[in-house]
Amino acid sequence: MRDNGDIIYREAKMGSNIYSDKNKLNDLTGSEWKFATKSVINKQYPINMQHKLRSEHGGQKPPELCADLIKIFTKEGMNVLDPFMGVGGTLLGASIANREAFGIDLNQRWIDIYKEVVRLENIKEQKTECGDSLVVLDKLKNESFDFILTDVPYWNMDALEKTRNKKVKQSKLNNFENETEEQSKKEWLNLMKKILSKSVKKLKKGKYMAVFIGDMYRNSQYHCLSGELALKLSEIKGLTMKANIVWYDVSKSLHVFGYPAAYVPSMIHQNILIFRRDE
Repeated sequence: MRDNGDIIYREAKMGSNIYSDKNKLNDLTGSEWKFATKSVINKQYPINMQHKLRSEHGGQKPPELCADLIKIFTKEGMNVLDPFMGVGGTLLGASIANREAFGIDLNQRWIDIYKEVVRLENIKEQKTECGDSLVVLDKLKNESFDFILTDVPYWNMDALEKTRNKKVKQSKLNNFENETEEQSKKEWLNLMKKILSKSVKKLKKGKYMAVFIGDMYRNSQYHCLSGELALKLSEIKGLTMKANIVWYDVSKSLHVFGYPAAYVPSMIHQNILIFRRDE
């Protein structure tokens, strides 16, 4: 925070409600900035904005959470990119925060759900395109976005199973089939790097990218996907990791996994990896 000037640092330290014109990142006051730097988010977000409809997608995020993140990393009117938009949590958040946004998804069904939510909620519809992000991103101008906020498709979700009943749950998120576990994980990491590397080229220098990613427990092993993805994305030239924010989802229910034989965590958090494109 000292990099933005002593005035902002002093305001934030004292919890001032004064806004400094030296703040080039966002529209937050010193006290708001101080609160926004917490490494854990445990806010209770409302279950609203057609939550039941959006829940057809297995990985939808609270639009208000997305709006909060967008407000931290942009100013009003700036442009936000989501190369894996799903049912549009980022885009809904951008509308709440009075920002512009562009979303891409392979599945037209998710885009249609987003548009239906916009219609039902009577809020601004953001720009979308159905297609492969690797293809659609090529159409966008380099350095034209102020922030990237995305929730990457999870690795190997179709094989999730509960410890006790061994029931396999079909996921709506996974695109990898007929691969061995190790191969598909490597393929997933490489694909995420490839798509997000291309996305970063659309990001203005000095701006930020935030990536939602949850860890996974399966086949009696904890997979720290957040750490593995962070390392893989850190290989992107000109991109520096700046933080890992833990989102504690207080709406998640606890489950009795492993009882009474073994400890198995009940996953009630996700990680938000923060990167910055170098100047």
